[in-house]
Amino acid sequence: MSDLKQIFNKSLIKRRILPQIIDWIPNKEAIILMGSRQVGKTSLLFLLIQHLLINKKIAEKDIFYLDLERFDNLALLNAGVDGLLDYIYEQSPENSRKFVFIDEIQYLDNPTNILKLLVDHYSDRIKIFATGSSALTIKKKFKDSLVGRKITFEIYSLDFREYLRFKNEEKLKELINKYTSFNHLKPISDISHQKLIKHYFEYVLFGGYPAVVMLNGQERKRKYLEDIYNSYVKKDINAIFSLENITAFNRIVKFLSLNIGNLINVQEVSKEMGIARQTVEKYFSILESTYICRFINPYFTNKKKEIVKMPKVYFYDLGLRNRIINDFRKNDERIDAGALIENAVFKNLLKRTESVENIKFWRLKYGSEVDFVIDEENILPLEVKLKETDTPPAGMVSFLRKYKSKTAIVVNKKTLKQKNEFVFIPFYLV
Repeated sequence: MSDLKQIFNKSLIKRRILPQIIDWIPNKEAIILMGSRQVGKTSLLFLLIQHLLINKKIAEKDIFYLDLERFDNLALLNAGVDGLLDYIYEQSPENSRKFVFIDEIQYLDNPTNILKLLVDHYSDRIKIFATGSSALTIKKKFKDSLVGRKITFEIYSLDFREYLRFKNEEKLKELINKYTSFNHLKPISDISHQKLIKHYFEYVLFGGYPAVVMLNGQERKRKYLEDIYNSYVKKDINAIFSLENITAFNRIVKFLSLNIGNLINVQEVSKEMGIARQTVEKYFSILESTYICRFINPYFTNKKKEIVKMPKVYFYDLGLRNRIINDFRKNDERIDAGALIENAVFKNLLKRTESVENIKFWRLKYGSEVDFVIDEENILPLEVKLKETDTPPAGMVSFLRKYKSKTAIVVNKKTLKQKNEFVFIPFYLV
């Protein structure tokens, strides 16, 4: 258990997703927050607890926080629902609604039974919140889908607007918030642009883990990212999945880090590394389920002309990616600068889409391509250019001719204007 006074007194910065989660508090479903370690899931639980205490005037005795990395809490829940209920009503016997927060639910032997029983039989009296760091582990341990019993939110490291908030740059954040629809493209002053670019290049270099963003000094940031890499990628994932070939797994992680934005051919990876294709696919699945990287699929309607079953790969956090390849050089000193910006755009598209599965790319067999296609009700192509430009890319012209999209976004260093169907925006406005 945890002292709620400590949680109450914590100074926490609100995340963009918080209001969406709060909207689900009155409902019966358990709220599950999924994401890698260090992205701020526990802080979101604390923010929810503060919301209940401050805004909803819930009594402290009706709120329970259990960290399952503590053996006593894990043992209590693994013993079954009855022990938890006994403890709750021993502390708070009144007939009031209880709020139970469970951190790192994947450690439970059988999370399905606990959630099922609590939601089916006690949802009028007990609201469940939980976090998890491995979608694959939870999927394996959940014996059924728990449809109607849980609502899941995926939590990522900070997007660029959140990054500015954590840097106490509220004016810059509010400035770029005005450009969410791209209907009225008012010029951004050179002074503001230079400030935003400076922050964006730091964001691309060190990523969006909240603790890393809050640290001062590049060496301290590198050290923290080193700790995340060693404790999460090298240690925790191995412990959770009992990897049979740790060396091969680490080689694959580095290979993917060096190939962000590129097509990934499983068969070629298998051959080049001397690893069975089945093992490569398994390790890819683990990396996706633990929110290290994401493979995005091609967009096509004509399977004969439009490439490929091969996906492209991007990392959920560029600070971790740069630590894996041990390269923290400045943007203008790197040969992978374009790939870094493209990956950062992918990361920030996550907040603009209904699902990461809706982020795709387009490529024809004869070479025309578009970096990203948002495959939702209105198809939206986006092309990323490292330098300033106001010229429509040839691949996007081909895409618009074929699919009749009303708008196409060209992401570049500075240009902010509209030319017919083409909208040119700086990186930081995505």
